[in-house]
Amino acid sequence: MDTSVALLSELRECLGEEGKLSMTKHVFVGFDGFVDKIKKAVKQKNKLDTVYYNTLNEFSERIDAASGKSGQVEMVTEKIKLGGNAPILADTLGKLGVQSTCLGSMGYPKIHEVFGQMDEKCRLISVLNPGESDAIEFDDGKMIFSELSVYDKYDWEYIRNTVDLDEIRQAVRESNLIAFVNWVNLPHASDIWTGMLNDLIKPSGKKDFLFLFDLSDPSKKSAEEIDEVLGLMSSFFPYGKVTLGINENEALKIWAAINRVDLSQPGAKSKLPAVQEAGRQIYQVMNIDYLLIHPVDRTILFHQGDVLEMPGRLVTEPKVLTGGGDNLNAGYCVGLMSGFSLPLCMLLGMAASGAYIQNGKSPDVRDIKDYIGIWIDELSKNVRENEHLLTE
Repeated sequence: MDTSVALLSELRECLGEEGKLSMTKHVFVGFDGFVDKIKKAVKQKNKLDTVYYNTLNEFSERIDAASGKSGQVEMVTEKIKLGGNAPILADTLGKLGVQSTCLGSMGYPKIHEVFGQMDEKCRLISVLNPGESDAIEFDDGKMIFSELSVYDKYDWEYIRNTVDLDEIRQAVRESNLIAFVNWVNLPHASDIWTGMLNDLIKPSGKKDFLFLFDLSDPSKKSAEEIDEVLGLMSSFFPYGKVTLGINENEALKIWAAINRVDLSQPGAKSKLPAVQEAGRQIYQVMNIDYLLIHPVDRTILFHQGDVLEMPGRLVTEPKVLTGGGDNLNAGYCVGLMSGFSLPLCMLLGMAASGAYIQNGKSPDVRDIKDYIGIWIDELSKNVRENEHLLTE
């Protein structure tokens, strides 16, 4: 399906007045929290100018050249910000008018100051100190280096012993949508998700939840662990509508795990299918409602027998990349909770992510509407140019 001016205009109209989109909605989000240092890698530097590595490939060549010789690369910290999939998702939801409860690792017993930046609509329940990440960003992607030892004993029993379970139970009962994110970097995430399902979600008696799952890059997980978590997510299906959101890299690695393709072996990557085919196979082995895949230039949504694919808008001069997927998830979730059509949910996700990447901060409704306006202007210009070429 083409991303048209008409669809974008419909979305902008649906967003309505700022701050009134989802005032009655509640979301429960868990379970991580990081302090992110956003960095650039220095390629050359003199008194007048600093040149950074522009691409991951260029940076990897520098690393490869140091093999057997050692080396050093200067890093410049551009900002220190709140991080973690759960806090970023909750913060963006708050800016879009959604009340959220975020349970995670944002400082214990005192909340870390960086999370004081979060929207006032986010209620924080923190049971652990945050992880730490250095996110080195390039024009074509990012490489994140994370310290995760704080999570070694962070399981469901730890949460039960640290926080009032009735407080979590109440938050779950009030929620329209429950988001479980960053499975990869929490070693006991499956145990936490299972505990939530058995102790809180099943006993709630509700079967109309919306669920969002986001795994993060599963490269370090075994095929057996990936099989297990796919089954675990499917077990939430009887209690509401389930979405798994993943990027292209994650989709291909999950496909490889399902098909027992070892991507570390020579020539293995040549066996990888197109991302839509990978998604089709992932969706077939799961019992979920929606599979949302978001490559950098589009989104693909699998739902029952249908596949929707919609082009996005590439931000040519990004101010930040880390957190783009979380903002996409936030926009998509707001669309679902608001009863938007699936194409509009996909567009809202891409618009929220694009506005975040372009402006360097989580967007509110006005930011997204402004971004949609830029997108509409560009598409209209392309249409006029194409019509002009046809008439020549």
